[in-house]
Amino acid sequence: MAKNKVLVVDDMASVRKFIKFGLEKNHPNVEIFEASNGKEAQTLLEMDKYDLILCDWEMPSMNGPELLHWIRNHPSLKDLPFIMVTAKNEKENVIKAMQAGVNSYVIKPFTIEGLIQKMAEVHRKFDRRQYERFDLSGEVILQFGDTVSRGNLLDLSIGGFLCNIYRKSPIPMIFEKLVCDIKLDNNYKVSGLEGFVVRIQAAEAFIDSEYIKVAVKFLELEDKKTKELKDLLSSVSQK
Repeated sequence: MAKNKVLVVDDMASVRKFIKFGLEKNHPNVEIFEASNGKEAQTLLEMDKYDLILCDWEMPSMNGPELLHWIRNHPSLKDLPFIMVTAKNEKENVIKAMQAGVNSYVIKPFTIEGLIQKMAEVHRKFDRRQYERFDLSGEVILQFGDTVSRGNLLDLSIGGFLCNIYRKSPIPMIFEKLVCDIKLDNNYKVSGLEGFVVRIQAAEAFIDSEYIKVAVKFLELEDKKTKELKDLLSSVSQK
């Protein structure tokens, strides 16, 4: 699954770092590239293809409106989605940006969730819902307390998974914390994912159903585990 490339243009390294960390942590299918001003962005845009621009207004060398004007008059870049991310919240600035061709306008300070929502509104390829769940098959190992149970994976997302466990096996309780290992049928695997149980239900609407469905939500993962999980999801086809 190819990543959607986002170019973040801002003269403040702290802002670029905040956006890069937040998007890569909370969106399963973005890859972030950085430029400190419009001139740097021009160079990158002429060397590679990007799916979205997140751009500050005031920058040295070339500011946001100047970069936007260049993009909208460029024969191959003119339709590139462009979101202005700025502290300029005056109505006249918003109107000016809209008239110049921005697709959306985000006021600083902002939240990553709010930014992701704006990105999804600009282009559906940034809507996380289309990446969140994959119908998969494989094995899960649940470790809770001193107990270990094995189950069959049903679906997986960046936020958690659903599995079947044989009803005669040890079953964790709702909200019980556990550590999970996942191995797909294609042999991709990730281990040591911390989570907790959010739902338990019969796998079938029969009293003699052999399996129990267990839904697990991941706790906040360290960067290494997040990358491993994203790599695993990237190894399979989209639902």
